[in-house]
Amino acid sequence: MNRTTRAVLRYTREDLKWILPVALFLGILGECLGLAALYLGEEENASQIVLGVLLAITFLISTIVSIVYLANQFNMFLSFSTTRQGLVAGILLHSLRISILQTVIALVWGTLDTLVRRSLGGAYPLPWQWIPWPVWPLAVLLPVWIGLFLGGLIQRFGAKGFWCAYLVFLLGTTGISQWLHPVIDVLRPLPWLIPAAVLLVLAAGLAALSLRWMWRATV
Repeated sequence: MNRTTRAVLRYTREDLKWILPVALFLGILGECLGLAALYLGEEENASQIVLGVLLAITFLISTIVSIVYLANQFNMFLSFSTTRQGLVAGILLHSLRISILQTVIALVWGTLDTLVRRSLGGAYPLPWQWIPWPVWPLAVLLPVWIGLFLGGLIQRFGAKGFWCAYLVFLLGTTGISQWLHPVIDVLRPLPWLIPAAVLLVLAAGLAALSLRWMWRATV
């Protein structure tokens, strides 16, 4: 298992080379949008736009990487002489390091941008002062969880499992205005810890089930 994990991490190490160029491009894009905010008279939102663009797009990239490896490339890796546990562990670790690196770069860039704007005058909040703390672990872990969940679905149900999940996602997002407020009304009397704990248990259960499906995958 350890040998397979190390082999996967070595094989995927090339992906780390494009993180800095992509982060630089996204940072420049965010700065351009921040300048546009200044031009439109929304100076107080400029630093938040820069970090928001970086964090949102890097989250999307991390999610795509996880899905590509855990849902699409998993069977290719499995065709070689590898252990399933080591293969899954290696891909999860690679997806996690991509997600961590991109989130850290977004945080550092957003902090430096805010400090520069503060030095030029004005009171701008630092990233951790306006972004709720749960967002940061979610930005790191959620892309990996999505890749693992979709990978497990594909190993258990094939391509139809992926497309069913995609259909549910489309229906849920397009109809969010219809179901979000009723759900909030139901949960509002409850302490926030209760729905948070339920979501964590559900996410952990689905992750464990996906791991089981992937460990039993066949070529």
